[in-house]
Amino acid sequence: MTKVEREILSKSISNLSKNFKVEWQLLKEQIFDYGYQSFYPAQDEFTKPIHFLVANLSDEEKRVLINEWKSKSERIQFESDERYLSQYELYIMEELVSRASKATCRM
Repeated sequence: MTKVEREILSKSISNLSKNFKVEWQLLKEQIFDYGYQSFYPAQDEFTKPIHFLVANLSDEEKRVLINEWKSKSERIQFESDERYLSQYELYIMEELVSRASKATCRM
């Protein structure tokens, strides 16, 4: 994630771990127990909240994120704004798992 993306999304990502404590703990436990995996079952619990998070961004935040994505030539470009926002849902999930992985080091 770029600095601009982090400025918009970081607090909301942090709130996911605070608002879904049981799911957050389960994700951390799965990471601790199974090590690196491409997918953890506990991620499913965050799919809808992440979708809700992106859907509820302000129009201005969405526009800034989409433009930020488009400004990076190494990223895949899409034909619709919805596809860009869907990609951010995946980025948020990656960031959430990354944060959970770092948190397991403190367990």
